[in-house]
Amino acid sequence: MTEDELPDDLKERILANVEEFGCHITCVAPPDDVEFDDEDEGDERFAYSVGFPLTVSQPEVIVFGFSPKLSASVINGVLDQAREGLVLDDWAEVDGLLEGHRCILREVEPDNLEPYYFNSAMWFAQETTGAALPRALQIVWPDAEWGLFPWQRGCPDAVRELQPPLYRTSLNS
Repeated sequence: MTEDELPDDLKERILANVEEFGCHITCVAPPDDVEFDDEDEGDERFAYSVGFPLTVSQPEVIVFGFSPKLSASVINGVLDQAREGLVLDDWAEVDGLLEGHRCILREVEPDNLEPYYFNSAMWFAQETTGAALPRALQIVWPDAEWGLFPWQRGCPDAVRELQPPLYRTSLNS
C-alpha cells in the first residue's frame, strides 16, 4: 500500500487523533497466530508517530520490538517530553520511557523514509504541508540487564534483532 492508498476512514482517524491527542500512532505487528520464517520482513513489530511535526515542530519517531501498548506508551512519552521542551535530535537521550533505562534517538537515514516504515506519516506530511516527510528518528532502547545499546559490544543479539537500524551504523562502534 502506498501513501495514496490509505482508506478514507483511516485518513479521517489520523487527522482526528492528531487534533485531539497531538499524534496518531500506527502499529505494525504480525498476528499472534501467524508464524513467519527468518526471511520474512513481515515479522517486524514496530510503531511510529504521525503528527509530531504539526504538534511539536519535531520529527516523527519510530520504535521497534514492543507490543502495541508499550510502543504507544513510549511514543506518547516522547511527545509529552517534546511538549515540555525536549529537542528530538540524533543521539539525544530520553529518560522516563522505560523503567530504569534511558533510550537514545537516532536519525533515520533518508533511504529508510519509505512507505514500509512510515506510510501514514508520509501521507500526513503530504496532506498537511504538501511536501515529503523530511525526517524521522528511531527510538533505540537498551537490553534490560546491562543497559547496552545495539551498537555496544556485549549487547545481546536478541536486542539487536528486534531493532533493525534505520540509522547510519558506521558511526557506531
